[in-house]
Amino acid sequence: MEKTERKADQFVHTLLTEGAEITCDDSSEAFKDQDHIPSFYDEKLFKRGQSFYHANSFAVYGCKIFGLMSILFIPTILRILVHTKKSGNEFAAYKRYAATILHMMVWYESDFKPGSRLWRSITEVKNLHNSASKSGCKVGLKRISQKDMALTQFGFMGYQLIRGHFIGMRNITDEDWKGFIHLWRVVGHLLGIEDRFNICRESVRETREICEKLIHKVFIPKMNQMDQESLLMIKLLINGLWVIQPMLNFNTLMYILQMVAMNDKNYKINELKALSLWEKCNLYILFFIFYCIRWTPFRWYFNYTHKRDLWLIKNFPFLVYYKFGFKNSRVQILNKTE
Repeated sequence: MEKTERKADQFVHTLLTEGAEITCDDSSEAFKDQDHIPSFYDEKLFKRGQSFYHANSFAVYGCKIFGLMSILFIPTILRILVHTKKSGNEFAAYKRYAATILHMMVWYESDFKPGSRLWRSITEVKNLHNSASKSGCKVGLKRISQKDMALTQFGFMGYQLIRGHFIGMRNITDEDWKGFIHLWRVVGHLLGIEDRFNICRESVRETREICEKLIHKVFIPKMNQMDQESLLMIKLLINGLWVIQPMLNFNTLMYILQMVAMNDKNYKINELKALSLWEKCNLYILFFIFYCIRWTPFRWYFNYTHKRDLWLIKNFPFLVYYKFGFKNSRVQILNKTE
């Protein structure tokens, strides 16, 4: 255990120092070279990671919401997102984050091989990151770094691994976790994260240690600062994704995020008084759902509702029509309407 903790400490130190100075765009040779199947790829593990998602899709999605909120507290990531102007209002935020969710659905569902939908999706996302990095550089911002990409990687898989019990994830085997971690290790590699900065390690225990240290050394200190620009972008994120899941509420989710990050079910109980009656009801409904999905029938039901919501966004997004109007309401990835 001590050896694993030392390795995790060294990894985090290297990531936060060297990783902050090494780019993750086409100014780096490693970024341009990482467009092939990595040597560590294991098809069986990758498919197990995909199966893990389908068995826990509602909880995995919930954790991703908290991950997206968390990375918006990181100044270098926030500045790039603000610069691109693709999430500066609720409609733009809906388009950006719905596209992100649809890309991830491709990663969880498609075969992993050159030329597949998954491969084309990764390439498209990688090109978007590269474009944003170069554009930001032209106006004096730092290019997207390996640290930025690794912290973003945490946003998509970290809370599931170390805080999933808050969202009802129970009785997950180490083999299931290995598959989930392997999937995100492969995706991270293809998106340009160098192996020495990839937070998804071969060992489940080491990956957990790294994620735990990142929460305490990076994310919680940034959350405690409560930067107003970060809070605005988080509010836009949540209000934009309301059309996918109407249970989303800014004040409620901010309360749960801090509780989850601190790993404390009694975190700031007094702050409940600041919530409105509806927000308190919303909070307790979410807690009830998180409690119920630890049991298989409830998990099946909420997984179904999540897949239904995604089907509606792709085929009949009636809440989008209601909130933003019909024009330009469809989200496009892979050069066609999904």
